[in-house]
Amino acid sequence: MTDPGWLTSANVMVVAGKGGVGSSTVAAAAALAAARDGADVLFISVDGRPGMGQLLGGREIGDREQTLQRLDGGGKIRARTIPADQAFGDYLELKGVGGLLRRAASAASLPMIAAATPGLEHLLVLGKVKELEKQRNADLIIVDAPPAGHAGPFLRSASGLSDVVKSGPIRDQASEVSEMLADPARCAALLVALPEETPITEVIELAVDLGDGLGISLLPLIVNACWPERVGLEKSPAMAARSHKLKLTDTAKASLESAAAFGRSRLAQQREQLERLREARSEPVLTLPRLATPRLGPDHLTRLADALVAAGSDISR
Repeated sequence: MTDPGWLTSANVMVVAGKGGVGSSTVAAAAALAAARDGADVLFISVDGRPGMGQLLGGREIGDREQTLQRLDGGGKIRARTIPADQAFGDYLELKGVGGLLRRAASAASLPMIAAATPGLEHLLVLGKVKELEKQRNADLIIVDAPPAGHAGPFLRSASGLSDVVKSGPIRDQASEVSEMLADPARCAALLVALPEETPITEVIELAVDLGDGLGISLLPLIVNACWPERVGLEKSPAMAARSHKLKLTDTAKASLESAAAFGRSRLAQQREQLERLREARSEPVLTLPRLATPRLGPDHLTRLADALVAAGSDISR
């Protein structure tokens, strides 16, 4: 896995993680890495998170597909959202319902039907993804899923509705979506965490839920925003100063020791959580660097895409 080919090992990549871990940014980095390798990538933002279009080099992402970037080598990144009412209308069209009736039904009926059928809106969105995948709309469809607390219900909607709806078009749609999710050539999940206790716990639980429970193929687990190893932190500021023939004031020594102690603590926590994840799961674990910036831009995304590809060469498990 020394090249970005593993990113397109399935037609659909679902990217998920606890809110705040940067799963949307990782999804965007994966889209860029695959497109740079020549893939036609369709980026689907389920929650329509603001700013993703600009990060990917284009305008704000909406419910109409747009091309955000064309890259050297023939790759490109397209993007869209899939509102549930639009997916409902598309589904009615697929079933042969006429245009005027379809628009009226999708606008008026969905809230009532969805209220009586928990999970239906999620199924409609996944059903649209399934249709796009079936049509081979793109070399890679990246689904930027809701945060971890909602990603499970989002992806479980098909199996849940299959259990309670025994026949009819909803059952058919649920069965077809379940087939896509369970086929490793068609769909795989990229799960994202931070090197901290709660996000690692949640990504382990999500991996159990999606991989072991639903049978979705799991790509390498991504631990985002990792601090770089600093060997020099093990040396006290006073020792470091002496080795460079420098003299520090007591105030400077205290400040530097406080900063070094913080760094040692963060790195120790990071190592502990990475080890915990590796012990809990058999999937390879890839780490991405922490970028010290208040606002991510296209240049930062390029660095993350580079790191995502380079991290593949470190997989030994």
